[in-house]
Amino acid sequence: MTHWWQNGPMRLVQTNLREIDVTADPDRFVESLQEFSANVVLFNAGGIVANYPTSLPFHHRNPHLRSDFLGEVIERTRAAGIRLIARFDFSKLNETIAAGHPDWHYKSLAGESVTYNGQVHTCLNGAYQQEKSLEILAEAAERYPIDGVFINMHGYQVRDYSRVFHGFCQCANCARRFAEECAGELPRSTEDESYPAYLEFQARTVAELFQRRAAAVKAIRPSIATCNYTPSGTDIFRLESGTHMADGIPDFTYAASHHVKMVTDSFPGMAVSNAAVHFVDFPMRNSAVSPHLTALRLAQDTVHGGWLDYYVLGTLDGQEDRRCFDQVRELYGFHAAHERYYTGTKPVSDVLLVQPRGRGPEFFGMYRILAENHVQFDVISESVADRERLRDYAVVVAPAPRLALDTDRPVLRTGTTGKEHIQGAYFAIRPEDKKRLTGLDDLDLVYLYGAFEPGGKSEGTGFLAYIPPHMFGPPEKCYYTEISSDVHGMVRTPSGDVEIPWNIGTHYQEYANDGHARLVMAALRDLLGLEPSLTTDAPPLVEVSVRDNPGARCRLVNLVNLTGQLGTAFHAPVPVRDITVSLATDRPPLRAHALRSAVDLALTLRDGTVSLTLPELPLFETVVIEYGGRQ
Repeated sequence: MTHWWQNGPMRLVQTNLREIDVTADPDRFVESLQEFSANVVLFNAGGIVANYPTSLPFHHRNPHLRSDFLGEVIERTRAAGIRLIARFDFSKLNETIAAGHPDWHYKSLAGESVTYNGQVHTCLNGAYQQEKSLEILAEAAERYPIDGVFINMHGYQVRDYSRVFHGFCQCANCARRFAEECAGELPRSTEDESYPAYLEFQARTVAELFQRRAAAVKAIRPSIATCNYTPSGTDIFRLESGTHMADGIPDFTYAASHHVKMVTDSFPGMAVSNAAVHFVDFPMRNSAVSPHLTALRLAQDTVHGGWLDYYVLGTLDGQEDRRCFDQVRELYGFHAAHERYYTGTKPVSDVLLVQPRGRGPEFFGMYRILAENHVQFDVISESVADRERLRDYAVVVAPAPRLALDTDRPVLRTGTTGKEHIQGAYFAIRPEDKKRLTGLDDLDLVYLYGAFEPGGKSEGTGFLAYIPPHMFGPPEKCYYTEISSDVHGMVRTPSGDVEIPWNIGTHYQEYANDGHARLVMAALRDLLGLEPSLTTDAPPLVEVSVRDNPGARCRLVNLVNLTGQLGTAFHAPVPVRDITVSLATDRPPLRAHALRSAVDLALTLRDGTVSLTLPELPLFETVVIEYGGRQ
């Protein structure tokens, strides 16, 4: 049986309600959703405050509640054909209730409870989360025809909203359970011997609790969708593309694309809803990010087959910064008019980029290199990267040296676990290297700024001679006198893989030197035999992806214009004109047309390659190549 969330990408609006918002007019609340062409709303139901007249003594009723706000809204959303996913947050508990249940509290490294704006942090292993949260979910699911549940901040929360780190929970419940299951003491830092076991303990217990919560609501009504930030027990995998000032800016340009690709590629058939977060950050929740950043995030959600998801604090009518509203309404309306093209799509990719646990700059740098060179690639989580899944790709990219992949496909391995920070060193690209590595005629060396494991990890054919650290000041002394011809920065192993035993992806993510990107592309092309299924003259600032739609008997060529980003600023993208795209095909196309501009495009077919030219690219465009018969 197909459930409602499996019918195709939806258009979700999250109104993360403040407690004062329950005084809003429910009719106007639903009308505002309709103005955005939304067909799903993520609505605060309970947890920190109950926005309905709860009967449970441990569920804090919203003090501003005058009637049954949840009931009034859901009556109207059902009449309007809008699905309602009920949001709950069990990570905090009102201090008036928490005072009587200290065993429900999270405990800091100092053994203290943490209270923030009258809300006490709770522990995942305490009775409130383990037992009472299930009673709250059951009450809401039995009382209201909700279409889904979303659990916010599910897991072990160690920071407050000011991002103050309070440490791993040291409560008696955690200590007892960890001792029983792992035969050890709770770690107090990442350096403790028990920390690796604690990470596994966290993952296991988080998944187990969410599965129990999912089972509790589905026992009442199987059509209730579960929505969470992890795949275990989840029907709708939710992520957020938001700005976090403490993590550094600018934002990762491909954030929304990465999130959607990781889910759709790793977990085929799972719905993915990646939120374009309206506000800047927690301390600036009433101010919006650039409207062009919000539009970019939604465009990337769209073209990769994800739900559109727009997340605001409060109601839509209550927003005091509405600069993006016109763009969001237009994008949602466009999706509503053309949703059949974005339903049931699957990527057409040559390369697999494995996302390791604890992804970092090496992964993101390799992502950028592939995307900026228009390589068609999927992103699959390390947890599901098995031999059968990897067989579908011409090349596998593993951006972490510890990744143990079972595959018969050629692999490009990058990165090192070394800690030494090397500076003043280079890799020489010698004439003999250029006999195999193309595209490097004007480049004789690239710099190394970081760790390196000399000699690589395998016997094989070496490329890039190591130039050890040398003088780099004053200018008169800036020259090198040694080249280690037997120490290599790139090795082709006897099995046919390629190893780059330094953090070349991190170099590109942090410094974006074109020389490093060219080396990666040369390795893919010249040593691993990658023959791209798509070529284009689009600049690197245009993201290009291809997806098949068997149901609509067409192939989609999606182009997203990234020219609006300038450092930390996001402006309107500069139109890019006359982009030519050529892609391999095994059947003659009937027609090509651009959805956004609503124009037909001329096609040429030669030797199994179809080519077309897009006259102009604004923010994004989807070119539909239609085929007759069955795919």
